[in-house]
Amino acid sequence: MKITFQILLLCFCLSLACCKKEEASFSGAKVATNTNMRAGYVDAYTYNSDGNVSEITRNLGGKTVFSYSGDTVLMQYINAASVVSSATRYIRQGTYADTSFGFYQAANNSAKYAYNSDGQLTQQKNYAFGSLSSTSDFTLTSKNPVSITTTNAGTGTHVYTYYSYGTNSNTIGNQNFGMGFLGVGSLYLPTTQVRIADNGDTTAVITYTYHYNGDSNVDGLVTHDRNGFVVDSMAYSY
Repeated sequence: MKITFQILLLCFCLSLACCKKEEASFSGAKVATNTNMRAGYVDAYTYNSDGNVSEITRNLGGKTVFSYSGDTVLMQYINAASVVSSATRYIRQGTYADTSFGFYQAANNSAKYAYNSDGQLTQQKNYAFGSLSSTSDFTLTSKNPVSITTTNAGTGTHVYTYYSYGTNSNTIGNQNFGMGFLGVGSLYLPTTQVRIADNGDTTAVITYTYHYNGDSNVDGLVTHDRNGFVVDSMAYSY
């Protein structure tokens, strides 16, 4: 299970094509395509009538399919040979996922989630072979996750991740690219991420630079490391 910027950005809004209205304080439009300029692939998103993602298809082959049944969401990755290579089942208690369980290669991985009243993640506990492996605790200010403390259950060591924000609304998908069962993300777009180890060493610094289309939605995102090198370059259509 990963807690990365994707889970914070992956997030939360109005679909241009098919949508129900989401919470007004989280603005934006659902992403139609997501292009990774460095890796050279394009992911195309399809949504169901409820505004939830139903399929993500990659131009290089393979797709991720989402099936919804009652309080269960099954996410399956199907490779270019049409073989289901991995899957995760999310169990919802109400609106958001309470737990998740891996299948196939991820069969021994699971997680438990907790949210605040705004539907934002406050804690994620990760398990391997039924034993706690790590816990990530989120601190939020004004609907923005400002820090994440991840504790290794085996060693007791910590990793601290801090975020700063601009004042532009998060328009890269205020519903986790249609994965609303994972909660909502930041109200504003993050500008920096700083990761600090237990001994106080800064292990990573990431900065985020955005480009906007005529509808004031983000259509470009470039991330740089502390030395100014490009980590990722993404383009979005809606």
